[in-house]
Amino acid sequence: MASTEERLRQLADENLEVDGQPIGKLLDLGKGLADLGVSSMDAVSFAKVIEQEFNVSLLPEKAGEIPTIGDLIAYLEANAS
Repeated sequence: MASTEERLRQLADENLEVDGQPIGKLLDLGKGLADLGVSSMDAVSFAKVIEQEFNVSLLPEKAGEIPTIGDLIAYLEANAS
């Protein structure tokens, strides 16, 4: 089975683009989606994809407490079922 990071990168490639390019390979674990140029609307849509893929609840107020991709991976590993 793929690691959480690999799964997240694949989801990003399938669901997020910046300047017409998928961003999965560009994900920097020390940055957030906004730092990579992802719009807030796209980030909300991506949160819904993550909820479905990892079977977690990622409420907007909780998502705001997860500043970086690395923090998101740690959250998913601790809370995914």
